[in-house]
Amino acid sequence: MKKRFLLISMAALMAAPAVVNAQDDGEYIDLLPEGVTANVNPERKADKQKNIVVAGSPEKGYYAFFAATDAAHGEELWVTDGTTEGTHMVKDIVPGTGSSNPSYLGRLNDKVLFSAYTEDAGQETWVSDGTEEGTFMLVDSYTFGDGDPKGFIQMDETRAVFGAYDDESVDWDPENGPQQWLWITDGTVAGTKRVVENGNSKHQAKVNFPGQDHTTLHHAYIRVGRRVYFKGDQTDLMTGEELWVTDGTEEGTYLVMDINWEKGAIEGQTRNCGLDNLENFNNEKCFFQAWTPDFGGEPWVTDGTPGAAVQPGGEGDEHTFMIKDTKPGKDANGIGYHAGTFGTGWEVYQGRIWWRGYDPRYGYEISGSNMTKGDYIIYDIWQEEPSVDHNSYSDPGCIFDGVYMYCAAHGFDAARSDNYGGELWCLDSEKETDQVWLLCDFFPSINSNWVKEQVVAGGSLYWMNESNEMWAEGRGTGLYRLDSKTSMPVCCPHIDPSAASTGDMVNTLRNLDGTIIFASDATHRVYCYKYTKEGWDGVSDMGYLEPEYRTPAEIAEDEAKVKEVLNDAEPETTNVFNMAGVLVRRNVATDDAQNGLPQGMYVVGGKKVIVK
Repeated sequence: MKKRFLLISMAALMAAPAVVNAQDDGEYIDLLPEGVTANVNPERKADKQKNIVVAGSPEKGYYAFFAATDAAHGEELWVTDGTTEGTHMVKDIVPGTGSSNPSYLGRLNDKVLFSAYTEDAGQETWVSDGTEEGTFMLVDSYTFGDGDPKGFIQMDETRAVFGAYDDESVDWDPENGPQQWLWITDGTVAGTKRVVENGNSKHQAKVNFPGQDHTTLHHAYIRVGRRVYFKGDQTDLMTGEELWVTDGTEEGTYLVMDINWEKGAIEGQTRNCGLDNLENFNNEKCFFQAWTPDFGGEPWVTDGTPGAAVQPGGEGDEHTFMIKDTKPGKDANGIGYHAGTFGTGWEVYQGRIWWRGYDPRYGYEISGSNMTKGDYIIYDIWQEEPSVDHNSYSDPGCIFDGVYMYCAAHGFDAARSDNYGGELWCLDSEKETDQVWLLCDFFPSINSNWVKEQVVAGGSLYWMNESNEMWAEGRGTGLYRLDSKTSMPVCCPHIDPSAASTGDMVNTLRNLDGTIIFASDATHRVYCYKYTKEGWDGVSDMGYLEPEYRTPAEIAEDEAKVKEVLNDAEPETTNVFNMAGVLVRRNVATDDAQNGLPQGMYVVGGKKVIVK
């Protein structure tokens, strides 16, 4: 498909849109008891070592898990339902003042998987449902040391995968050091095992280096449909770290393609492709960044079909390929210029994934692709000439109120009225004109409203702000809220107004069943912000709580079943169906039809209803 370059009009940039000022009527709740401190890594990574992870279900409710420390118990696993009464230590895994070091938390439906330490087993794989009796070790994978599991990610409706050391993998290659191999679990001891048993199998992958370690919203592993893509190397280290995929079986675990043809240190070995920024496209394809000597780092995509190794000058095949060489040409050493991808949004908006891309005319700006060869849109936000030297450097965005919202910079010259510093921007590629626009110059002139970690919850958009420069005006580092694309952002109340030098240092924002939960690196505590937008319908902009495994085609098929149920419903009876068209209750009284149903959407007596 022919690429398109879309520029926004200067008229749209010269004046911020009219907005309605919003009042803050939310309330902070300090969730931790006195004397307890939370251990949450403030880096903007979804799979960081010290994380906050939300797990649960519509039927059982949702809970947030994290590590915290008190004097009597050391560092242990804690859980909260968003209230002070519902916040407590789950289990004293290492009794007394010792610490179990809960790390790398990951969700498995209404449970959390994590790494924990005990004196007998070391750092190994654990699971918890939030109760003491439901918290236990799943496997002691390395008998003589730490299994040190990482990268817990749910793969399908019942299972998750992760990487860990085990007795065989540690001793597999003494010359090059121990290897982590891929494991799978259904949350039970019996259902936790290594994916591939034979270390010599071509399906066995070394997963010590699961993706570049950036402090952004990047995942080490990414789920696409009911498979997980990850960065791996063969156990003989002959391909370097490349893109792999697994469906939880040996045959379904394999190297997708050896992309970088550059020769390694020994005969027949190739080097790694600098794999980074893996993202899910409609549960059909995996978007990623890869590096080759011919093109440098560029955007690639795959549907997971295994392909032959790339040869010099190659761009992949029809299943795995470079989307576009966004920075053509080579340097004096004959190496392709690196453009790369950054700030990749994890949602598909209007048929495209969006990220910070490059164009030789415009520099680094917001760009997107529908994952077909050559499809590449880029918006030149900061158009001051030479435009290639004036870059907006867009950051990760998310969908809110029907548009894609993200942070971008537009000039830092206070003498110019069209320079706004860093602010919140909006994108709607289907508009006829002004497809990209500034929400408002919230921090006046070139003062910057650096929008980070956007999360939608309960009808509003939340983010943390890195800037301290507007503290005197009550706009320093802290939690921010937006109720609509036509409203003014709100500075939520400060946790510690006296901390002018650092601000609240808010981080790790999560959607806890429509309520925002987060940590503060200033106080080392966890908070909930209670707020409900006036007039919110309880459905739109609720925020993502349940993973979607279906492709768009599968969703359309299920919706067709629901329509068929609606059309066939008998008017004299009240039948209750779930959204997959399965009959839940038959011939019940209209007034009693919804009683006792779990939260969710149903077809009741031929009409769609929402049970909250």
